[in-house]
Amino acid sequence: MNAITGIANSGLRAASTGLQAAAHNLANLATPDVTRQAVVLSAQATGGVSAHVVGASTDPAAPIEDVAAMLTYKAMAGANLFVLKVADQTLGSLLDIKV
Repeated sequence: MNAITGIANSGLRAASTGLQAAAHNLANLATPDVTRQAVVLSAQATGGVSAHVVGASTDPAAPIEDVAAMLTYKAMAGANLFVLKVADQTLGSLLDIKV
């Protein structure tokens, strides 16, 4: 796996983690004593991003923020999938040229 696909894969995993946390928050809006979740993204020294779920404070605007987060993480996943698709096409073209 080259650096580009590794970075895109880490971004895809981070987007998935973010979507899961936001979905958890929205699914448990009416559940008492459930801790909201937030995701902390941090750059990795080798490239890419890591995502960690942490507890979040209760906020009246939280459902709106969770919906916005889901849209953001959806766009993040789409961008990383596009990078993986282009990397795959490029590799295929390079193999066609060499063969």
